[in-house]
Amino acid sequence: MRARSAASSLAPKPSGIDLRSAGHKRPLYLCAGHVTRDLEGSGWSFGGPVYFSSRTATALGCDVVAITRLAGSDLPLLKQKTPGIEWLSKPAGVTTTFENIYGSAGRTQRVHAQAPRLAVRDAGAVPLHPRIVHIAPVLREIGAAFLGKLAANRFVGLTAQGLLRSVNCDGVVSVAVDRSAPVAFQIADVSIVSVEDFDGDVAQARDLLARSRVGVLTDGHRVIHAQEEGRWFELPVVPQPIRNPTGTGDVFATALFVRYEATGNLERSLEFAATIAADWISAKDAGLFVTSSHVKGQ
Repeated sequence: MRARSAASSLAPKPSGIDLRSAGHKRPLYLCAGHVTRDLEGSGWSFGGPVYFSSRTATALGCDVVAITRLAGSDLPLLKQKTPGIEWLSKPAGVTTTFENIYGSAGRTQRVHAQAPRLAVRDAGAVPLHPRIVHIAPVLREIGAAFLGKLAANRFVGLTAQGLLRSVNCDGVVSVAVDRSAPVAFQIADVSIVSVEDFDGDVAQARDLLARSRVGVLTDGHRVIHAQEEGRWFELPVVPQPIRNPTGTGDVFATALFVRYEATGNLERSLEFAATIAADWISAKDAGLFVTSSHVKGQ
């Protein structure tokens, strides 16, 4: 299936302007998905695509509004840790909670709690004219109705990982394509997935990516595969020391959406995003990275 026929009306509009230093009004970046608690030893930290992406968009010079659901007791701390981001969250009984276990065979994820799905009414208070809408589910919390409400007549970026997961009775995450996934890819101007998201099924990944105007398939430190209006090409990745694997894909995606929406140049936007992601994954202090002048000065 080809990308939606209306893609041309939503295509990136080249501006020739540096979004991070322009004196005019900052672009509005709207992100939706569940912020998570990521368990780490005896403690935890905030995570999830919407968390990492919102922080990265802020560092890249955007005003950011994020729609999420999490426990009411976690919201004040989230706001404290993410100054400058406007969080729209109705209180939930729990915050979606993940445990990431890294080993020689890759990452295993376990879910300990899950917040309620996002509903159309949760999008009722969002700004009317965001420059970029980022659909960033972590575990099937976004359905077709919510997608339609949020994405109409806007530039839409999709990180689809959360639409490609299911949880077994033991809480272990496995690959399973949600029924709303094809709709999401069809809506998206730019969609991004990793080979890991499909448990190595590259053919299935490319089929879904082809539904978007632009589709990007990542594979860790290996070559990036991308298509624009059906033209596929490759981009090499320079390996970096891995210090902060969690969130790297979200940092990459956000940098790509911001740069591509502004310039319409996919190859240069991919190079920019790959540089930002490489700096993130190798940063000694990931907590400071997304607010650093190093990111803003790229």
